[in-house]
Amino acid sequence: MTEQNLPSFELEALHTLLEQEFEFLKKQDFKSFEELQYKKQDLLNLLVDEISSKDPEITPEAIQELIKENQELSNKLVECQNLQKRNESLINQKLSTIQEALSSLGYQDMMKNKDTYEHLNKKSK
Repeated sequence: MTEQNLPSFELEALHTLLEQEFEFLKKQDFKSFEELQYKKQDLLNLLVDEISSKDPEITPEAIQELIKENQELSNKLVECQNLQKRNESLINQKLSTIQEALSSLGYQDMMKNKDTYEHLNKKSK
């Protein structure tokens, strides 16, 4: 696989997609965020397919060596990885905030007892 065959266009698209994902998360536009997940998965599959179709016998070690040889590609991969971690961190913060709000409202305790036999038994008495 030569430098010309490296998936730089797809990496650039992934980078842009991760930036969009972050903006949707900040705006709490979860519908757009969810729709973007399908595009992201398709793009990741395309990247994997493109890399493995160039040389079907390429090993993970060979891929690592190619990345080392092409610093620009390596930098873009690291950037994408960092963007993904940032987005994941924001999602975890939002989930934690929602769980805390539900817990403070007592909703979490209601959900725990909702379908238990004890809860149903108390209700019938």
